[in-house]
Amino acid sequence: MRLDDGETLELEIKPNEKLLAVWFFTKTIKYSIATMFFVFMGLFFINTISLIFEEETEGKVDVVQIEKNSEVVESVNKKENNHPFAVMVDYWPWALLLVVLASIIIQIYLIYLRKTYRYIITNRRCIFVGGILKRIERTVPYKKITDIQRSQNILERVFGIWNVQVFTPGTASIQMGQAKLRAELNFDGLLNSEDVYEAINKYARLNE
Repeated sequence: MRLDDGETLELEIKPNEKLLAVWFFTKTIKYSIATMFFVFMGLFFINTISLIFEEETEGKVDVVQIEKNSEVVESVNKKENNHPFAVMVDYWPWALLLVVLASIIIQIYLIYLRKTYRYIITNRRCIFVGGILKRIERTVPYKKITDIQRSQNILERVFGIWNVQVFTPGTASIQMGQAKLRAELNFDGLLNSEDVYEAINKYARLNE
């Protein structure tokens, strides 16, 4: 990222590693549970279709044949006890293994994603840069800033990190009775959030 003529760099910060712990609970677990849901639903529909197909092709077994052949009786009983949800019981260890692998992959991705994040404060604008699959560079000039917030959720409070949010005319701070609106910029995982907050606030006041 290049600075414009006359633009000076004030701060350049990367999110703290503690952000990964927050992401583990807010992103990794959430996506892992979603993976588990889709895996079990996929198994459920596949087993349902297979049972319907077997009923249409095999048909009903004659009751007389069931009484004469004990092996047929055993197979029919198994078929009668079979149901779409049985596949979830039979294959849950494999589904759980898939979820664990998905969690590991997601967490590794988040580790490298955090390393790409850069929060840049200049005398003219504040900038967010980051992304792996899609590289994003989002810039907000100070003259467009309408509000700045510094906040912590429960997990961020536990790990001692902060979040600084920058709002523009297209967004607004969250007020009682209003719908939740997203900030234009989110600077997550900050230990020294006061420096970022005060720098943005100072230049935003100068550009009012």
